[in-house]
Amino acid sequence: MPDLSDLTPIALLGYRNDLQHGRAKSTSTVNTRLAGLRSFCGWLVEQGPLPADPASRLRSIGRQGPLAPKGLTDKQVNALLREASRSRHLARDYALVQVLLQTGMRIGECAALDYEDISFGERGGSVDIRAGKGNKARSVPLNASARQALAEYAAPTLGVGQTVPAVAKSWPKRRSGVRGTPLWGSQKGGRLSAQAMRRVIDCLVRDCSARGLVPPDASAHTLRHTFAMFYLKDNPGDLVGLATLLGHSSLDTTRIYGQPTAEMLASRVDRLSLNAYTE
Repeated sequence: MPDLSDLTPIALLGYRNDLQHGRAKSTSTVNTRLAGLRSFCGWLVEQGPLPADPASRLRSIGRQGPLAPKGLTDKQVNALLREASRSRHLARDYALVQVLLQTGMRIGECAALDYEDISFGERGGSVDIRAGKGNKARSVPLNASARQALAEYAAPTLGVGQTVPAVAKSWPKRRSGVRGTPLWGSQKGGRLSAQAMRRVIDCLVRDCSARGLVPPDASAHTLRHTFAMFYLKDNPGDLVGLATLLGHSSLDTTRIYGQPTAEMLASRVDRLSLNAYTE
């Protein structure tokens, strides 16, 4: 039986530090073990073997806030778009990547779009997302890059030239309660599924990453992170606007994009005046 006299506050603090700096010990694992230790010491006090609780002031360790999700850089975005423009279904794949990049919508939201969900104008446009996360609808503006890509993709279906003015005149108008043609069509004539869209993005990423142009772990959701990252870069502090565009019900979800990325922290540390060396 262990000597209970060894259960001192200093010994328990050392144990906590060993847990915290041990290999493969997550914050939750360490805190679970500390909670068990506090319960055990409390029981010993109740039963009489210990005159005082040595773990009464033993605190759990703090949890580090999450870093910002990783998005793509300008060069990586351009590489992905170039790859899409060389794909088998170049107009569709290019438009798909541009719409995801320029709106930040989720892949499932994008797959559910019909032509009538989009207001397409020569000088502006928007997309109505009818079934967002939590069945919440929202409207997201379409900038010029998204509209140009959609024009080149949709023109053959609409039977017009591949220009924004021509497509704007022929784009199906919204009709209340009436659903029309899926925006993204499959080879079999049906709706292109979210799973198929992910495969399109994954193939583009694979081909780019093989040449060292895009991180191999990039995905369709990375495009959403990229939109958020660039939005806050151009509109610092506008978490409310970003939350509206992304369809977040809580700002707590959006705040993660205001955190630095691991690369940003590494760059800042490297630029410290304490650092006497250069790469």
